[in-house]
Amino acid sequence: MNPDSLTIHDRLHALADGQLDAEQSAQLLAEVETDLALQKELCDIQRIKHLVKSAYPLPVMNSAPRMRRRPHIWQQAAVYALVFGLTFLAGASTQYLPRLGEVEGLTLENAAEHDNRFIVFLDSHEPAKLEQALVKAENLAQQVDKKEGSVYVVTSAEGIDLLRLGTTQHASRIVQMSANYPHLRFVACSNTLYSFKQRGELVALVDEADVAPSAVQFVVDHMRQGWRYIAI
Repeated sequence: MNPDSLTIHDRLHALADGQLDAEQSAQLLAEVETDLALQKELCDIQRIKHLVKSAYPLPVMNSAPRMRRRPHIWQQAAVYALVFGLTFLAGASTQYLPRLGEVEGLTLENAAEHDNRFIVFLDSHEPAKLEQALVKAENLAQQVDKKEGSVYVVTSAEGIDLLRLGTTQHASRIVQMSANYPHLRFVACSNTLYSFKQRGELVALVDEADVAPSAVQFVVDHMRQGWRYIAI
């Protein structure tokens, strides 16, 4: 990714999405270190990302133990950014951020009793997690169908593989789910797609996929509107 083509706001979101390499991350963090306003913005972005990863952890499917893999360089940079951002969390103002407390009795089976707008967030291409994302999305779509609600499956980083032609094994299933539930949408992160392009990989997505400029920004915008999020 060429940081010169992005605004500082976009670069911070790209960092949060894990789409800058180690050198680009280091340069941006050096800039942030001397600017309190940027520190707060990065902190807030990372806080939202952290909340999305931990919000409403519904029961997960059993899966076989998996071997640990060496993280990609951009994943290492994202972890570095998260640690950096959290160091400023205590002093950052979060008055505009929605509060995500645990909801007593919330399960996958009764989620629609609490709300009718959900985002299923996926940033992994592990087969078990791809399956979990689709199972939970379909279950929620069935529930909110009676309440005129909406469900978005938002993909970022490796999670893009769910929607990537030539990689996904769920293309026909996504087509069927989209046909059965008009209020169900699949969303890919543009920052991730741009990162692939910079590496010389052109990514084609299933026709049912929409593209958002930033997965994190998409989350922020909807969280401010009161949507509930389920991390995979």
